[in-house]
Amino acid sequence: MHRELAEELGIEVRLGQELRSGQAEGWPLNERAVMRVWFAELTEGEPLPLEDHDQLRWVRLNGTDEALDLPWIPADFPIVRALLDSVAAPA
Repeated sequence: MHRELAEELGIEVRLGQELRSGQAEGWPLNERAVMRVWFAELTEGEPLPLEDHDQLRWVRLNGTDEALDLPWIPADFPIVRALLDSVAAPA
């Protein structure tokens, strides 16, 4: 995770809590791949689309459908919805 973020966005982070899928292996993407997702706090650098990315932008996670309106692949929608549910839930 740390190496990927450094290579692709030029940042360092402190990992927080995992966004759990309810399955031990993570969020299924297809028959052969799963993804695990964590909350993270930026600790160094300014995020830039360095490698394999054309664009980087911040979106609001509460009060709008801005995050859901992005061009996600179908397998990402359950992850995005779980993220939105987790930030909307009272702490």
